[in-house]
This record gives sequence, structure tokens and C-alpha cells, in this order.
Amino acid sequence: MAYAPTKPREYGSTKALVARLIDEAGGVKQAAFIVERASSQVYAYADPDVDAQISLDMARRLTVSTGSTALAEDFAALAGGVFMPIAPPNAETLESLAAAKAHEHGRMVSSLFIAMADNHVSQDEARKLLVEADANIRVLVAMRARFAAIAEGK
Repeated sequence: MAYAPTKPREYGSTKALVARLIDEAGGVKQAAFIVERASSQVYAYADPDVDAQISLDMARRLTVSTGSTALAEDFAALAGGVFMPIAPPNAETLESLAAAKAHEHGRMVSSLFIAMADNHVSQDEARKLLVEADANIRVLVAMRARFAAIAEGK
């Protein structure tokens, strides 16, 4: 059967992940250029009816050259986590943001514990708490990245 870019792929499958990686690389032609393979071979990597598999090396090259987060998100989920990209920390912005978030962070952590203690969290409440938690986690991770850079002498 011939490859069709719109073939349905099983949600969460390796073929769906590869299709996303190829899309984020700018399409089949650009991905083929990056991995130094024919376009037909790159099509096959994402085709659920073809047994061809992309190598981890090629997938990493696509990730490095495009900044795609597809693999990181998938691997983090497989490991029971979440991948959350952060912007490189700017010293002045990070310091003022950290100071402003300090009080808010304590309030947010209290909200999370209270919500978990009553064991009765609605979907709306969970969504609001996730938005707050993600914003605070980004600040904490950015601060961690800054301290890691200082520790490495950068």
C-alpha cells in the first residue's frame, strides 16, 4: 500500500511520534535532507503499514536541527513525567520574577495540598491548579538552570 501522509496512526504509537517529528522538522523533504535519506524512506518511517523504523540517531538529528520537543515529551511521558521546556533564564528578569513569585508559590503549594486533602477536586479546579503549578514550576526550573550555570562557571 502506498504511503499517504494522512493515514490514521494509532494515538501514542511510534509511527505517530515519527510523523510529528517529521512535521516539526518542516516536512518530509526537509527531514530527508537532515537525515540524509530519500524522501520515500522518510515517508516509510511514519507509515503505519510499513515495517521501517527510524534510528534513534536520525531522530536525534531531527530534534537537534529543528528544536522539536516531540521525542522529549514522549520519553518523559513514558518515564511517568512531563517535559516542560523553559526559556533560557535572563538574570534580571529571573530575579524579579523569582521575587514576585515567592509569595505566590507558597499560596499555590497550599492550594495544592488543600485540594488533595479533601480528595474532591473538580475538573475546573484541577485545570486552574495546573495552570498555576506549571507557571511556578517554570520559574523554579529556570532558577535551577541559572544556578547550574553558575555552578559550572558560566
